[in-house]
Amino acid sequence: MTTGDHEKLLRRIRKLMALGTRNNNAYEAARAVRLAQTLMQRHNLSPDDVAISAVHEQVSYQLYSDAISIPGWLHAMAAVVCMATGSRCWFGWYNTVSRTGQPRRRRSLHFYGLNERPEVALYVFTVLSRQLREATDFHMHSAYRLKRLKIQTKRNRADQFREGWVVGVWNVLESFAPTEKESNVLRRWLTQRCDDQSLSEINAREARRCRGDKDARVSGWLAGQRAELNQGINGQASQVPTLQLSITGGSEDE
Repeated sequence: MTTGDHEKLLRRIRKLMALGTRNNNAYEAARAVRLAQTLMQRHNLSPDDVAISAVHEQVSYQLYSDAISIPGWLHAMAAVVCMATGSRCWFGWYNTVSRTGQPRRRRSLHFYGLNERPEVALYVFTVLSRQLREATDFHMHSAYRLKRLKIQTKRNRADQFREGWVVGVWNVLESFAPTEKESNVLRRWLTQRCDDQSLSEINAREARRCRGDKDARVSGWLAGQRAELNQGINGQASQVPTLQLSITGGSEDE
């Protein structure tokens, strides 16, 4: 059996099991479950095999920081996206080549979850990242364009704005946590996915304190709350956000 045929078989079994648990017709539900069990026995598949096959992975290779110590706002952004989509994630590394031909090690962010959730998570993360960058540029230009500040102070204020912005986004999103059963499936999948490569704790760094940091953080928080993520996908009742986002630039209140 080819990989494609194996995937088709697993999808068919998952559909039959879903039919067996969601169908109000007791006869049809029992028939679907029996057929799923027959296919599993015929192809030597366990319930774990079927459950884990519903877990997928999507990777972002376009992060705005490749630092070993991940910025607090980036770590928080990943957590916010997971919270809103019912996904999980981890940070990794990948090797690439710069424009000058030099090898370069870059950060990656791996989203994993059931069914379409990782795909939605990747899209939401990409859009949020782009909008955060635009909001930060707007704020830094409008608030500090005529002020003489040290480069480090500007960087610190930008990080404070970003952290505040992510907190603002967090406040307007609804939490969507996987069930305990789903969480167990995700843990088993991650164990298989990583094999003998153990995951370590994230080393995240908070934005540095500086003069004007509170004002920058509040401005970010106000701008972040203007994010709007509607619920539902393709018109279906769901707690996963749609792929729509509208965010206004940063506040000029300093």
